[in-house]
Amino acid sequence: MGSIQDIDIDAAAATLIVAWRTGQRAHGAVLKAGGQVIDAMRGYAQESLRIITSGQGRPYNPDDEQDEDASFLTASQDELLDTALLEQLRTGSSLPLIGPDELRKRTLALYALLIGNDPESRLIFVRKGNPVSLATKSIVAVLDDTLTRVTQPVLAFDSTFDVILLGSVVWILNQKNFEGLFKESEAVLARTSEWVDQLNQVLPIADDGKEWLASRLRQNSIMRRKVQSILRSPYLSKLTPDTLETKMTAHGLLPENLTKDGSLVFNKDTEKDLLLFLNEDLWTGDFSGDQYAAARKARR
Repeated sequence: MGSIQDIDIDAAAATLIVAWRTGQRAHGAVLKAGGQVIDAMRGYAQESLRIITSGQGRPYNPDDEQDEDASFLTASQDELLDTALLEQLRTGSSLPLIGPDELRKRTLALYALLIGNDPESRLIFVRKGNPVSLATKSIVAVLDDTLTRVTQPVLAFDSTFDVILLGSVVWILNQKNFEGLFKESEAVLARTSEWVDQLNQVLPIADDGKEWLASRLRQNSIMRRKVQSILRSPYLSKLTPDTLETKMTAHGLLPENLTKDGSLVFNKDTEKDLLLFLNEDLWTGDFSGDQYAAARKARR
């Protein structure tokens, strides 16, 4: 894989693409763009690169919240859980062209600028959202000093990008939009049972709790973040039934409600306490002694 410095943003080949979803599948197409549009997009890309080369960043964690102290987050390609969407981005300029009529029909998930002559090591700048503006009535615009009725789709591109990809490296400029693209799609939600199986291999889940938790993960994005964070935690493999019960008691939780014969009990009444507990989101006030819980962390 090449580096950012190996790619000349101003001279390397550039392609503008769009992508959309149908259920668990993803589709992509190339937008035919003129020189002025591509030049403007190159400028936006340069500004995004300036942020990640001169700004302050930190590693991405699904339970960590990006704040003003982190202008970007870094991650590996493994964090792009929507692999179908990633495949379209990687295909790039080999995708078919898309025309105005088809643009009208599609609810686009993103657009992306691909820069680089080598498909294996090109920069991909991604922006979440649909750049197509469709009016219910045709628009009258001034073109070449003449009033002209515009009936084709109008494209409007932002000056910022949300995600930059280069090989296996990911830079995240907007965490919310990144997660909306690559962690919240139908293709991702279909994998919740896999995450529950991974958790069950380390911490057995009692009775029908696996089915319950998998169903709830499909419904709740906060719970999904918690489980993803728990699965990557370095302490997970070290937990034992005795350790769990001791720490539960220390936090004012009742082990007999949360465990059964050494297995975790997931249901309507226990899911919140268990996930907050396993993710280290429970603590006690130093002076009041009151118990607190965090919805999402901001690590320092």
